[in-house]
Amino acid sequence: MQDVLPQSNAGGLPGTIRSEGRPRMGAWPARLTGGRAGARAYRPSAWLVGVSAVVGLLAVVPLAYIVLRASEASPSVWATLWSSAIPGLLVNTVVLVLSASGFAALLGLGLAWLVERTDLPGRSVWRWVLALPLAVPAYVGALCYIILLRRGGLVEQAFVQGAGLHHGQLPLPPVFGLWGATVVIALFTFPYVFLPVSAALRSANRALEEAARVCGRGPWRAFQDATLPLLMPALAVGTLLVSLYVLSDFGTVALLRYRTFTVAIYNQFVGQIDRSGAAILSFVLIAMTVPLLAAEAWFNRRSRRLGIAPGSWKPRRLVALGRWRWAALISVGTVGMLSLGLPLLLLGALSVQGWLWPTPVDRIWGVGGENLWHYGLNSLVVAGLAATLATALALAPAYLIARWGRPVAVVLVALSKAGYALPGLIVGLSLILLFSRWLPALYGTVAVLVLAFALRFLPQSLATVEAALRSAPASLEQAARTMGRGPWQAFREVTLPMAAPGVAAGWALVFLTSMKELPTAILLRPPGFDTLSVRIWAASSESVYTQAAPPAFLLAALSVAVLGLLFSRNRFGLDEVVL
Repeated sequence: MQDVLPQSNAGGLPGTIRSEGRPRMGAWPARLTGGRAGARAYRPSAWLVGVSAVVGLLAVVPLAYIVLRASEASPSVWATLWSSAIPGLLVNTVVLVLSASGFAALLGLGLAWLVERTDLPGRSVWRWVLALPLAVPAYVGALCYIILLRRGGLVEQAFVQGAGLHHGQLPLPPVFGLWGATVVIALFTFPYVFLPVSAALRSANRALEEAARVCGRGPWRAFQDATLPLLMPALAVGTLLVSLYVLSDFGTVALLRYRTFTVAIYNQFVGQIDRSGAAILSFVLIAMTVPLLAAEAWFNRRSRRLGIAPGSWKPRRLVALGRWRWAALISVGTVGMLSLGLPLLLLGALSVQGWLWPTPVDRIWGVGGENLWHYGLNSLVVAGLAATLATALALAPAYLIARWGRPVAVVLVALSKAGYALPGLIVGLSLILLFSRWLPALYGTVAVLVLAFALRFLPQSLATVEAALRSAPASLEQAARTMGRGPWQAFREVTLPMAAPGVAAGWALVFLTSMKELPTAILLRPPGFDTLSVRIWAASSESVYTQAAPPAFLLAALSVAVLGLLFSRNRFGLDEVVL
């Protein structure tokens, strides 16, 4: 087995590996490329690089087209937008990013510490429950709190009927505007912080904190001085992910009447004949997104470098909460109820009411018949096709970076991840402009919607498929090659079965996020082809909020079921997966 390469630089599926002075083995033999004696390096085949380049170019097309359309806009349009709309949109968007991400960071850090480092009752259950709010779209959460807290909503109706108050007398927390958007987004995005910080707490070296205690630090001071610095990269990554979510969010801010770039882009697109203004606003939003992406990537690399050294980890000593134990349990339970339990209970109750005792409005909107299941089937089909396409597109660049890792591979994978910089609204807008101008035969078809979802969530698939392929030792694949297996046969029989759980997790994650995606579906759905997210938006935009409950409940229930299945499979390692 002297021809078997070590895992760190072994080749595989579509490459050549040659040992000096030995005959070729297999269809793609090895070749010495380094200067050291006996060094071996993987050389990918031309078709693998070509396929990866095609995927990268395909992924970057929406970004490039938006930039092109913005550059073609009239200088007068640029001047008008810069003098009127853009300054206010910048202020609104930045303020919401700071407030929502800061609140989510506080929630995620505090909950992670309670679950991982204290004797909180039911810690293992809360670790699972507090991850599930990711399955509930924030715009569905906004819908729930509008139904509850708006004037004339369920809370005010209950006090008017039960306590004899008049309409408008009951003080209610603000649900519309900045504060409503901040709280709602934070309640449904704090798992972006909770998951990586929890993983960091589980792996952090307890000996450092114990050494601080020996030096006279109290429990909180020891945590602050020894553990918190190790958590900062994970905390920063999670907070930046929330910030990216806020920048790309459309449904939540639109329902809560807070004007950000995504709302302005949508209004500019649907309300103007000249769509260059929407392209200009999209360009500005992309420019805001790129620095956050660079920072997230840097902190992600730093977080991985700060992992524990072998043999240095010690079992965690749980902090006894004492008299604060039940107060902590109530606090954790309140967050879980507000972000998961209350939305599901409210939407479920309204759905049952609409099915059993339908009103004339219910019959008009068709909440209790076959239409709802038809919309659900549309969502499942589109999400399944998009997940399959995204997984297929991710295989070549993920294999290239996992086995090669040269600058060419890094550049091609970076191009394939261009979707990170594109909110769903911009992906939909770019494909509308592109297909309506150059491929009108495909414009307005399900195929374009599936392609948009696949490009939008290709980075998710790339991350999970790449991690799965790295976990499959290349040396085993080369061992199969020495036994006479061809490259594809070795990949199919050795590498793919080992990577299958991770690949399946990537497929499921793209499926889940495609089910929830709203702005892309609004812009690109064919006429008469409604999904659950589109039906939620259609009813909510007409202020018929209760009629949005059945599709919202079905969407949330399906999403929670999928995410619950994923998190029940510990081997998927979803603590580090971006949803």
